[in-house]
Amino acid sequence: MLKQLPSQSQDTRQAKVANRNGQRNLLPFFWLLLGVYAAFSISQVYSSNVIIAEDAFGAVTISLASIIPVYLWCSGKAFGMPIFPLFSLTYLWTCAIPLLSENPAVFVYTVSERLFASMTVTGFLALSGFIWYQFVNRFPEPNSQYRVLPVKRGDSIFLAILLIGNLFTVVSLAGWFLLDSGSTSLIRGAILGLTAIATFSMAYRYGSNKLSPINTNIYLILVVISLIINGVGLLLINSLTIFLITIVGYSLGKGKFPWVTACIILSIYALLHAGKAPIRELYWQKPVDPSQYISRYVEWIDFGIKEISTQSDEKVETEQSIVDRASVLQQLLLTQSLTEKGKPLLEGYTYGIIPQLLVPRFLNSEKITSHEGTSILNIYYGRQTRRDTQNTTIGWGVLAEAYANFGIWGCGLLALIFGAGYGYVSLISINAPVFSDRYLFSILVLSYAFQTEFTAGVYVAALFQSTVTLFVFVFFLMKVQNIEAIES
Repeated sequence: MLKQLPSQSQDTRQAKVANRNGQRNLLPFFWLLLGVYAAFSISQVYSSNVIIAEDAFGAVTISLASIIPVYLWCSGKAFGMPIFPLFSLTYLWTCAIPLLSENPAVFVYTVSERLFASMTVTGFLALSGFIWYQFVNRFPEPNSQYRVLPVKRGDSIFLAILLIGNLFTVVSLAGWFLLDSGSTSLIRGAILGLTAIATFSMAYRYGSNKLSPINTNIYLILVVISLIINGVGLLLINSLTIFLITIVGYSLGKGKFPWVTACIILSIYALLHAGKAPIRELYWQKPVDPSQYISRYVEWIDFGIKEISTQSDEKVETEQSIVDRASVLQQLLLTQSLTEKGKPLLEGYTYGIIPQLLVPRFLNSEKITSHEGTSILNIYYGRQTRRDTQNTTIGWGVLAEAYANFGIWGCGLLALIFGAGYGYVSLISINAPVFSDRYLFSILVLSYAFQTEFTAGVYVAALFQSTVTLFVFVFFLMKVQNIEAIES
């Protein structure tokens, strides 16, 4: 005889309804974005020189596999931190759009190769999404106890972290550090992890109208400064990641998406992105003093306006290079094409270096860089020489790396890992207090979901270092409390 499962408590049912209603408030924005994406996709198809059914089919299947997890979460059919939905969404511009926009780096391959690559991406997203959904389609009872940071103390601590993070970035960009590279890297990893957590937490509380007026003003000033100084180093992904974390945190707290603010700021990023190539030719990897910030941005914006307004053939080439940088589909195509022609798989070679990356540099002065796996891939597949990798890095992404190591089975195994990993982290965040260790860890994992060009070594090393920092933070600053005391 089957044992009857205990029903959810009234408090849990109410929390479930509240969470579902909050997520459903974002549904109108989801449909708006879907409509914009559909219109953009159709315009790309009609503006292309040749409409190929296989490419259109591949783009549609990738898009569906990317968007369905987002719909499930926004409709309240999935709960917890939306880590996997945001992760899957990145495959729209890295894999689906390049098929519609006739990306030159993608279209050097045959139609059959492009179709096989698109089906690989679709299968990866579908399998990992299915596994993720098994974790987050339920709303569990809360734990009786959580390790939490007191709210009033937490606001002050997180604002202090944002301030320290900004100061660190300013000093780092100016080249004022007197520490060795190993110590600097250790400090950077610790600060970046805590900054991501602080940014999301304060954005969530700001959206929930739970910050005091003075803390609200301090937070807004600090986050604007953070966006500015993290972009002035000409690596826009750092500033963009902070912006996305802020937007996600605010939207979850408010239950609404700030589409006007988001559109304005994203337009600014688009302008800066257009002028990124010429500004990098002048100042890439050169120290920048705080007194130069304004002049740097003025010059950068001027380059962006010129690039957008120019109607010459040179401008078209620049636009294509921007699309190339957004796409990682060509890396998957390269590995699949050369494998088909007889090039051996790496058999886990880029994964074998990961244990070395977890050892702090002060314990191993000859430690390899976290991008060593990326360098191995670029050298093995002829994209770069060893000397080239010392100056710049061509990103690959975890899916192309998985295929390079174990073929299609590697992609399947990666889907199991990401689906279960993101699903479990999202599960433990359900019904957890915002300032609890579980919720803060899910924020930390969320901050890495946007990184489309990371290989496994970079991803694991960065997440490990940030997790250790969070563990120290939790151990010294948090205390265990009963759920009743927390809610009161």
